[in-house]
Amino acid sequence: MTQADAISTVETWNAFWLAGDLEGMKSVAADDFIQWHATVRKNLSKDEEFAMLVEALKVMDINFKDIRLTPMSGGTVLQQCLADITISGAGTRTDVPFAMVFHTRGQQITRCDEYMDGMSLPPIDFTPKN
Repeated sequence: MTQADAISTVETWNAFWLAGDLEGMKSVAADDFIQWHATVRKNLSKDEEFAMLVEALKVMDINFKDIRLTPMSGGTVLQQCLADITISGAGTRTDVPFAMVFHTRGQQITRCDEYMDGMSLPPIDFTPKN
């Protein structure tokens, strides 16, 4: 996999996210995809991540902007961006800094480690309940 392939894969993921196309995102996520969220400090499987997103997007709108992608070694891409986040009944936060480390294989994402300051948001929990 080239750095250009890895960047292209992350750009495809982002295009689906910005279009609100969770099914498109699923198609880019590998079957063994793992999402790590700094706010809940937990690895989520592909099924858990997309179940959480369905619930979260019922009350939350996240718009990523100023996206910068930096290729790293081994099909890894660092994404730095800002987000405007609106949560129904809880308000809006603008320019929340995010960093994501995407790991790619072929034209799929195998892992995304997402970092943001969860304390900058109102308390909200969309993680699956056991």
